[in-house]
Amino acid sequence: MSTVFTILAFLVIFSLLILIHEAGHFFAAKKSGVKVEEFGMGLPPRLWGIKKGETIYSINWIPFGGFVRTLGEGDDSKEGKTSKRSFRNQSLRVQAFIVCAGVIMNLLLSFVLLTVGFWIGMEPLIATQDDFLNGIREGQVQTEPGIVVVESTSSDLSAGDRLLNFETVEEWESLVAVAQKGEAATPLVTVAKADGTQISVPLTSELLEQTTFAPFYLSGLIYQDNPNAVFFGTLQQGDVLVSVEDPEGEVYPLLTGDDFDAAFKNLSSPLILTVFRPTEGTFELDLTLPTEPPVISYVEVASPAEMAGLNVGDRILSVGGHTVNKASQVVEFTTQYKQSVTSESGETSETIQYHVLKSGATESEFLTLTLRPEDGRVGVGIADILPSFGMTSVYEGYVPFTLMEIKDVQLGLSAPFVAVTEMWRLGKMTAVTFVGVLKQFVTAGGVPEGVSGPVGIAQMTGVTIQDGFAATLRFIAMLSLSLGVINILPFPALDGGHFAGILFQAITGKKGNTKWVNLINTAGFVFLLLFIAYITFNDVLNLF
Repeated sequence: MSTVFTILAFLVIFSLLILIHEAGHFFAAKKSGVKVEEFGMGLPPRLWGIKKGETIYSINWIPFGGFVRTLGEGDDSKEGKTSKRSFRNQSLRVQAFIVCAGVIMNLLLSFVLLTVGFWIGMEPLIATQDDFLNGIREGQVQTEPGIVVVESTSSDLSAGDRLLNFETVEEWESLVAVAQKGEAATPLVTVAKADGTQISVPLTSELLEQTTFAPFYLSGLIYQDNPNAVFFGTLQQGDVLVSVEDPEGEVYPLLTGDDFDAAFKNLSSPLILTVFRPTEGTFELDLTLPTEPPVISYVEVASPAEMAGLNVGDRILSVGGHTVNKASQVVEFTTQYKQSVTSESGETSETIQYHVLKSGATESEFLTLTLRPEDGRVGVGIADILPSFGMTSVYEGYVPFTLMEIKDVQLGLSAPFVAVTEMWRLGKMTAVTFVGVLKQFVTAGGVPEGVSGPVGIAQMTGVTIQDGFAATLRFIAMLSLSLGVINILPFPALDGGHFAGILFQAITGKKGNTKWVNLINTAGFVFLLLFIAYITFNDVLNLF
């Protein structure tokens, strides 16, 4: 996509968002009977303007932002003080409505676009590393370990082919740099094909132009070789545990230690463990987790269990002659395999045989318990012993992965509710991040790495448009949300600053001094200009 088209697309989208924001102020003022003196796109000084009716419609030199200037807002003119159509002579409720109308319009636009996007299908909103990891766990984000071909028009490579022997992204990027310069001998790479065969391919600049790679670092579980580990002799130093599959065929990615703990504590054997080895690719291991018989965790007083001599800590090996591996089976088998017994006096009762290993004992014994007639129970609590897989010698680190695909989500009737939830979540994140960036700008004279200004957003606009309609829809929605959230923050020169002044007047009953209010807003305006200029300068430097 050409630079000119990218710039034009950015200007159109950004101007549209500003226009919608300022239109909110404009129509709110008109509806309230307040005189609008100027409707400006961009920030002063004025480049061009035309007066229609009582309002000047202008385009200003600084192409970021916009404003609606109403009568009596920030001036001490006679008309501004006395006119019934003056902003300052409106009720505080009306003033607040006019000030917040722009933000409301931006949030409304974001809601509509996100609802449409989630309805027709678009990529999930991924704003944090946790979002990305959850996307992988839920199957919305597809990744492959190592350096993998995303797509290719070359006859040598196909999507899904994995390049071997790369333990870091830097190793891959260094080899790519050598191939692109063409100053040395053409490097060879070993490729694991989808059919299980391996080939060697010369990594030429032409091949790189025909092939898409998307390597990045992702949290992974790495094996550290240890003779005392349960994986010793099976895994090698540096092997990455990728995922585990349960007996029903459900696959659970292993990204963090919590994923590993959940898999080995909650899943049942047999399991299939997928492992990535940089020199060989991926392979699978069959795992059978050790099982422990359930344990008695509670014994009721004067219950059949207590009378039979059962105690907390005793293990239940079998019920009614059937082996048990889970606590739920004890309850199930007690009901299923109970027997009716008639005494010499003719009374009938129900009994069950438990095969028990008493706590601290080395030999098991069989006990016959009489079920309570009122509820058919023996009066014990049963708990599962969490399986211990022994020393795994696995640690959490960052390993090379390839982003293969981010799937669209289609939510149907739930789209509006998800849109609101996501707006609330990301809105809070935007506010916290923006305040943090401003704080660092003031205290450290810089901004965190990765913060983008107009130039960076323009670049993202070009990339997003290439990704299609849904991606563009999501991008505009997020820009509109960010614009609305940032504007409502209580900072001078922003809508939130004006709203804070109105709120202060409502609480104290005192109006702010116009001279000082104007001075504070001017200072805030200058600060924002310096902030934008600094970020823009950084964006330009990053282009080279």
